Amino acid sequence: MPHADIPEWQQRTGSIAFASPHLGEDGVRVTRSYPADNTIMMTSVTYHWHTPPGTPDVCLRGHHDDPEVMAAAMGALDDFARTLRLPGTAR
Repeated sequence: MPHADIPEWQQRTGSIAFASPHLGEDGVRVTRSYPADNTIMMTSVTYHWHTPPGTPDVCLRGHHDDPEVMAAAMGALDDFARTLRLPGTAR
């Protein structure tokens, strides 16, 4: 998470709907870039799904200090996120 002292105008965020064959259609992928200090830019990605009542919501997070690495890995991260399952929900 970005530091609270970082002004919002220095942060870049975006979100898209993100469906999963195992966790459902009610997911979202959020990306955020922000300066960690004077020399490093951080990029984070968070995947989140609201699950049925009685089961915990699922959240997957990752971050890296090189936005180009995150951009290059985004397809693989999306593929991995789609494989997530809750215990006992194997199909």
